[in-house]
Amino acid sequence: MQPKIGLLVDSALDIPSEVAVQDNVEIVPLVVTVKDSEFLDRETITPDEVYHWMDQDIVPKTASPTIELVSNSIAKLTAKGFKEIIAITISSGLSVTNNVFKQATVLYPDISITVIDSKNIGIGGGLIATYAEDLINNQQSFGRIIKAVNQSVAKSHVYFYIPSLKYLRLGGRIGRVAGIVGSALSIKPIISCNPEGIYYPVAKARSEKKAIDKLVNLALDDTRGHSQIRVAVAQGADPELMQTVTEMIRSQLPNQFVYNGDVSPALGVHTGPGLVGIAVQID
Repeated sequence: MQPKIGLLVDSALDIPSEVAVQDNVEIVPLVVTVKDSEFLDRETITPDEVYHWMDQDIVPKTASPTIELVSNSIAKLTAKGFKEIIAITISSGLSVTNNVFKQATVLYPDISITVIDSKNIGIGGGLIATYAEDLINNQQSFGRIIKAVNQSVAKSHVYFYIPSLKYLRLGGRIGRVAGIVGSALSIKPIISCNPEGIYYPVAKARSEKKAIDKLVNLALDDTRGHSQIRVAVAQGADPELMQTVTEMIRSQLPNQFVYNGDVSPALGVHTGPGLVGIAVQID
């Protein structure tokens, strides 16, 4: 049976590929600019291409989707017959994407569209969208899904490790992580999003190994006491590290399915290569 509710997300949510291919899902691409050329996130530029430019000391820039891009995606859902749409975006504390989505909904007064701020980014927001899709497929009502997803936002977290803060600084997304920029090069931060959806350092370590151990432990701590959860591990140009982290989680949660994926080009611009992140979504 075809889901009766459409799901609209932006490309920086990094929703799992298993969800992205569903017929009721539309992904609005962010815009990535390299020199004077514009690309659509994940559509006309890949993560590897972004890292290739970075290797040549060319740092791309990113922008939120245009209202036209959002409107086009809404139109695709309405053309399939969806009259109710749940839209989920990356944190409004990190991007104006959420506001652009809201502006686009005004163009469709006859469609019920609710825009939810995930207060998260990357696979963190992607798992919140996955939860919404599961509720849709379970034939939950529009209002029930909105309430449940909003409740989940406050409980769900993403943690990520990046070898260098250089790209967060260059992209102006450093937020509350700025205080450790001047720290010794040996400091390896674990970054998360606070309740307002702003980056902040949740932990620090002296080596990559210790940082990964802390990363995994933070995620595992979030899962304790909860039976209905989703877990994912994402990577930016380091699939081997993603696999290592995934196995560490599976050793502690042997019955838990763990989604894997890569970081979108738009996020890779700001984090640089070498990222590994873990998201935990709690129903």
